[in-house]
Parts: sequence; structure tokens; C-alpha cells
Amino acid sequence: MLNTGIVGLKNAAPFINAMSELSEFSFKGIYDPSLLIDKPRQATFRVFQSLGDLCCECDTVIFSIDDNLYHPLVCETIRHSLNVFVAGVHNYQTAELNELLTLRDEASSTLHIGHPFIGSGMFRTLQQICGRPLDVECHITKDANTNLVSLARTELSLILALMRTSVHRVAVNVYSSFSRVPDSIRVRLDFDNGAVGNISINRYGSTPSHTIKAINYNSIVEADMNGNQIMIINSDEPDSVEHLTIAPDVHSKLAMQLDTFRCCLMNGSEPHNSLENEIRAQLACQRINEKMRINFNVF
Repeated sequence: MLNTGIVGLKNAAPFINAMSELSEFSFKGIYDPSLLIDKPRQATFRVFQSLGDLCCECDTVIFSIDDNLYHPLVCETIRHSLNVFVAGVHNYQTAELNELLTLRDEASSTLHIGHPFIGSGMFRTLQQICGRPLDVECHITKDANTNLVSLARTELSLILALMRTSVHRVAVNVYSSFSRVPDSIRVRLDFDNGAVGNISINRYGSTPSHTIKAINYNSIVEADMNGNQIMIINSDEPDSVEHLTIAPDVHSKLAMQLDTFRCCLMNGSEPHNSLENEIRAQLACQRINEKMRINFNVF
């Protein structure tokens, strides 16, 4: 049983619901540094008056908000030698991520970064089949309300977790057809091990889709991330196509992430989405942002 507390009221409800799906988590309460809980005595959960009070009663702490204003609190939690789950680090600076890395190693704590796909049964199967791909193509089509810049960062973390290496060179093209914000983003990635990757994202397709195609030494693998389908063509039998249907995760996406976090703690294994992976993604995103400012004024 993991005694777990949450820092941040704003996005706490989804995490409370996710923990209710998992019997291994015991929810202890919330600490909110912005004091948004006006009537703590009337709250349906325990309200801690300080981060230290929460840390004293918990084994793990969830930071429910992707905001670097919480960075000092994440650091303090790690100094208590607790294991930490952070909803996201898109808004963190590289120096802040490196500080978390140093503190994590000093405290021998586990720091897991949330991600909607990394850790899912579908993506784990894709990793096992692919190994270390030579070429990866990611194609995403979303609706018109999607923020493509944020989505590109999420997909970059995904492709880096699949490639397991750093980015050597980045090329970016940004297009807008209907609005003043990007409607289409194309990213070309050259990796340190010689492999290449392409990410194509647009927000005006007829049907939402998310596919990943990986070319390996002896096979081609194509995954439909939304449909939980994988197609495999092996070099020894190029005319024979193997189709796999991956069973959907039994829990919601957020509960699945927490469960993979728990499994890593129980097995002593590395998080599915590690801080190192997010640092690599952050460094690549800095290059993408620089090129986007040149090609398209989005900031």
C-alpha cells in the first residue's frame, strides 16, 4: 500500500479518481500552496497545512499541475527521500530539470513524469517489437481546437522513449492555413546513433488519428495508437503481414500512469518516462522553438 498525497488542488480531482481505481494507493490528502481551499474543515479530504506535514505521512507525492512554480516544492519533496510523480514538466526550464536530476540521484528517489502514452500496454508492446529503430515516422491528426505546440512536445517525448538516444539535429517547418497559430508542424530529427525521425502533426483532418511507423533492421512496424492495432512486416517473409490487436488498458489513462509508477517502485525498475528522457526532449524543443521563431511568429 502506497500512502500518497497530492500537491496542487487545481487538477487534483482526476488523480483522486484515478487512485480510486487502484487498491494499492491510499490517498492521504492535499497540500495546496496557493491556499485555494477556502474551507478546509468542510473539504471531503484532509487538507495539510504544510508540505512537511504531508511528507511525514506519505511514501509518494503526486504533483498534479505542470507548472514550474511548483519546482521548489518538488525539490523539497525529493529531499525528504520520497518518490514523486509529476504530471508534466513542459513548463520547466532545463536548469530546473537538471537540479531535479541531481537531487533525485542524491536522495535515491524515483521521479516519474506523466505521459498519456508512455507506459501504456500499446507502447510497451511497440518498444519490445522495435528494439532500436533506424527510422521512425509519427503522424497525428487532431481537431481544430488542439494546441499543436504542446502536442509536438508530448510526441517528442514519445519518440525519444522509443529511440532511446539524444537528438543531434533538428529541422522544423510550420504552416498556417486558417488561423494565426500553427495548423501544421513538421519536425525532422537526426539522432546521435544515426537514426532519423519525422513528426507530422496537423489539426484539420476529417478523422483524429495517431500512427507510428518504425523501420528496423529486419522489419517494418506500424502502430495505430488510437485503435490499439500493430502491423508487422518481417524481412524473411515480406509478403506475409502480421496483425496484432493489443488489449486496451483496464484502467483510465491517468490510472494506468499511476499503476506503471507503482510497478516501477515495486520492481525497482526505471520509470517508463524518466527525467532523462524529458531532459532530452527539452533540449530538442529548445532547438524547435528557435527554428519556429524564425519560420513562424507564434511566441
